[in-house]
Amino acid sequence: MLELIQTGFLSILNIETIVIVFIGVALDLVFGAIPGLTAVMAIAICLPITFGMTPINGLSLLMGLYIGGVSGGFIPSVLLNIPGTPASIASTFDGYPMAQKGEAGRAFALTIVFSFLAGLLSLLVLIFISPVLASVAIQLSPFEYFAITVFALTMITSLSDGSMLKGLIAGMLGISLATVGFAPIDSYPRFTFGLSELEAGFNVLPVLIGLFAITEIVNYSHHLSPLQAA
Repeated sequence: MLELIQTGFLSILNIETIVIVFIGVALDLVFGAIPGLTAVMAIAICLPITFGMTPINGLSLLMGLYIGGVSGGFIPSVLLNIPGTPASIASTFDGYPMAQKGEAGRAFALTIVFSFLAGLLSLLVLIFISPVLASVAIQLSPFEYFAITVFALTMITSLSDGSMLKGLIAGMLGISLATVGFAPIDSYPRFTFGLSELEAGFNVLPVLIGLFAITEIVNYSHHLSPLQAA
């Protein structure tokens, strides 16, 4: 295992590969900063570019694009209270209030540092613990999956400190949106109302933009004078 990790680091520690990674990160920071443009979209657009590269450089570019896209979502989260990517929704909770107090730079710094640390920790877990978790996961039965689902729903209680009623309403709304589309077990269409557009369910990113962006735009418009709004 350690020999493979050492070989992997040695294969990417060269000027060409490092420059390609930086280009991928910088390019996808722009994609992540624009709500609606995701890291997956950037990877799909830049995928033909990798056909003429070596496998190491191609994978390095795609990895840089993915990390840059996920990290770039914190820019509109902090400045506009609109998550650029689904992973950056947590940045709206503390980053936007800090920006309102004139601490946007500090919010960006904290977001970048802890995003890097979380990504590094995730890579270490993926390398060393994922084989063990995979051997356990294949032994899970429907009872364990049901217990995990119940545990996830109980997290609503811990996140609803201010108003339990609002938390329950939000949880039921999320469950209602998640039930639209084909059922994962028997592929039976649920709540599609005969519309083929609803067969795949609701994508996470448009739902987040609708819930956060539209709300923020409406709140901002209420603070404008009629002359400014015109």
